[in-house]
Amino acid sequence: MPFPFDSSYTINGAFGISFEADLDGSTVVCSVSSEALQDIDPSKAQCSLEEQFMANRAAFEDIAKRKILAGEQRPIRITSADVSA
Repeated sequence: MPFPFDSSYTINGAFGISFEADLDGSTVVCSVSSEALQDIDPSKAQCSLEEQFMANRAAFEDIAKRKILAGEQRPIRITSADVSA
């Protein structure tokens, strides 16, 4: 099943960064917590949220895809537990 992710993203002050996937014509919002952004690559913890997200975007998209395919309730939330699992 193709899983196109939109190339744009939004800084979401309440959670971290949000991005979108297209699933069968429906938009799925995926949010990455600030903690997950820092925990996925501790060497970039001092970088901006945007820099942390862009450096690890492929990994976050992979986590989001697995959560969507597993039927997780939407919006998809990626937390520290997801990056350290």
